[in-house]
Parts: sequence; C-alpha cells; structure tokens
Amino acid sequence: MRQILTALALCLSLGAPAHAQLVIEGRDAQALHCAAMLFMVSSEMFDAGFISRNTRDSAQQAALIMLERVPGTDQQRTQAMSQRFERIMSSRSPEELFNEYASTANWCRRNILN
Repeated sequence: MRQILTALALCLSLGAPAHAQLVIEGRDAQALHCAAMLFMVSSEMFDAGFISRNTRDSAQQAALIMLERVPGTDQQRTQAMSQRFERIMSSRSPEELFNEYASTANWCRRNILN
C-alpha cells in the first residue's frame, strides 16, 4: 500500500497527464471515483486546517483500500487515480467537490469499503 501512495504522490507532483490503458467501468469506476474523492477531500481539509494529520492519513489509507478494488496493476491504478483527480478538479469548484463528497461519502463507505 505504501508503494501505491508513493507512486500516487509522484504522479501528482509531476503534473503531467498519465494515460492508463485500462477501461474501468461499473462498480470499479465507482470505487475509483470514491477513492479519488476521499483522497482529495482529506488532503484539502488537512491543508485548510479542518482535520488532523492522523485523520487525513486514515482517510487516505481508506481511499487506497478502495483503489485496490480497481482492476489492473499498481501503476495502472495510480494512473487512473491521477486522471480521475484531473477530471474532478477541472470540472468542480472546491465547494462543489465538498458538496459531492458530503452527498456520496456514506454510499462509498457502505458499498465500496464493505
């Protein structure tokens, strides 16, 4: 799991779009979206001082557990997560991001983590 987090951080820090050669559909796409939302929101909330580092780290570990449900290699999942981040950030304001997370977090927890 630490390798996924390291690879994910590296992809995000590079800022270059990654191109996964993997089609993710259905429940797998929902898991990817839930993972991306949780990872991003926890990072934003920590950066804004709303949650502790431990809370952020726990949330991001849960996001990585969700990501493990997505098919493909670690590299493909990391690329898919990076692409999902880009799509979310280019199509939502921070307020829209938080509202979407608030409305979907319980569903993600019930249907993806369990």
